[in-house]
Order: sequence, then structure tokens, then C-alpha cells
Amino acid sequence: MRFAVSSIAAFVCSFATLAISPPPPLPALPPGTPAASPTPRTSQALGAAIQKARALPTSPAQPQGPAALVWDSMSKEYQAASGELTAPFKFAVTNSSTHDVTINSVRTSCGCTVAKLPSTPWKLGPGEGGDVEATVDLRGKFGTLSKFVSVDTSEGPKMLNIKVVIPSTPAVGAMGNPAARARNMQAAIADRQAVFKNDCATCHVTPAIGKVGEPLYHAACGICHEDAHRATMVPDLHALKTVPNRQYWEQWVTMGKPATLMPAFAQSEGGPLTPDQIHSLVDYLTDHFPQRAQATATAPH
Repeated sequence: MRFAVSSIAAFVCSFATLAISPPPPLPALPPGTPAASPTPRTSQALGAAIQKARALPTSPAQPQGPAALVWDSMSKEYQAASGELTAPFKFAVTNSSTHDVTINSVRTSCGCTVAKLPSTPWKLGPGEGGDVEATVDLRGKFGTLSKFVSVDTSEGPKMLNIKVVIPSTPAVGAMGNPAARARNMQAAIADRQAVFKNDCATCHVTPAIGKVGEPLYHAACGICHEDAHRATMVPDLHALKTVPNRQYWEQWVTMGKPATLMPAFAQSEGGPLTPDQIHSLVDYLTDHFPQRAQATATAPH
């Protein structure tokens, strides 16, 4: 009887211990096991948080602002009268921003074109404006001339395009006439590097100084190859019979072609261009003129 009472007491104590002890922690779920579904109260709280987030104001994307410098035109044309020796141009520009803008300098594509600023550098405050002036020397020229003025500004570079239509009868001036043009051509045939010497250097060397890529093309190549009244032996680079590739451009820009008007542009051959300038020029020509992968490097024709 004593043993039975002791056993019953031990059982009661064990049961009480189990009743008041905290439950053991749940084992961790293996990876990939889906989480338990939220209770209705949890779902309601989550939905309320989402609705509140949707109601908060959001910052709209900031649109790209307009250009600070506003020009009256980026391209202008001038109809020259017979016998007129110069063609004047004015490009009006206004600073439409709320901060200062500086025009650092202007450069032209050819020595026969001169551009100037009211001051150098030219600082324009908000709302201020003025004119960029350019003058093209027409002596000894006729037909249609295409020139450009490169404008260096604190907002990035700009390009102003100039077109002059000259009467078919050449204007005769102190420094230019058809006879002088013919003499210059004969000198170039006798010495293809003559284009980089003496007075010719003003148009064929000076404008190329410091330029690379497209501006260099217009200054060094376009002056002859883009001229609507170029000599018949000067090819149109947009319509070459031989479709060019990179090797083609490298050869003829660097070495030129003896016994023709095509000069060698490399400094090592007596030309004005550095290796870096030639590399940039070849990059531009390869990217912007027709080519084929297996074209052979033959002379321009």
C-alpha cells in the first residue's frame, strides 16, 4: 500500500512538471518548404501597408532641360552679287538658362572664312545675347561654297553651317582670278605637297591644327573633295569606284599618290597631320563612307 501511494505521488509530480514547462522550439523547416499562410489579421495588416505605400506621393522623373544657348539658326545661306568680294554672316544667340554660359572660342573650316566674337571668351548671363559674326572671302571663287564655324562653349560644342552661292562669273579681286587658280593647280601638279606651303597653307594647314575626327575631315579633306566646283581629277569620296576599307584610307591619307593632286598628309611625308590625327581621320572615313571587307587598297579614282 505504501508503494502504491508513492508511485501515485511521483506520477502527479511528473504531470505537473509537463504542464508548466515551455514547449520545445519547433525544428527549422528544410529549404524549399512553403511558409505557412498568414492569419486573417496578418493579411489585413499587410494589405493596409500596401494601400498606404500606394497613397504616398512619388517624385516624378525630371525631364531633360532645354539647351541653354538658343540660336536664330544653325545654318545660313548668302546669295552673293556679281563682283562681290565678301559674304557676311551673323548668327544671333541668346542664353535662355538661369546660369552663366561662356563661349570660349570660334574656329572656321577654312582660312578664307573668318569668325569673331564680341569678346574672347564671351560670357553670357541669363537672358543675355548677341551675334557671332563670320565673313567669307569670295575672291577667285565661284559656284556654291559650304563652310562651317565650330563654336566651343561651356555647354558643349556647336557647329554653324554657312553656304554661299556665287555667280558663275568669278569675282576678280586683288588676290584671286581664274588665271591665278590655274597657276595654283599647275603648281600642285608639279609638287603635290605645295598645297601645304606658302599662301596655300592658310587654307590647307592652319584650319586642321588641333582638329580630329569629323572637324578634321571638313578642314583637311572636305575643302577639296566636298567642293561642288572641284577639279575634275579630284574624286567625290561618296561615289568612289573602288569601295574603300580602312586599309584604303590609311594608305592614301598617309602617303597620298605621286603624280596626282593627292598630297601625303603624314608629317613623316611632309604633311601637316600627326599620327593621332590620321588615326582619328581614318576612323571617321571608315565609319561614314561605304566599305566592304575585302576591298583592296587602290588609288582613289
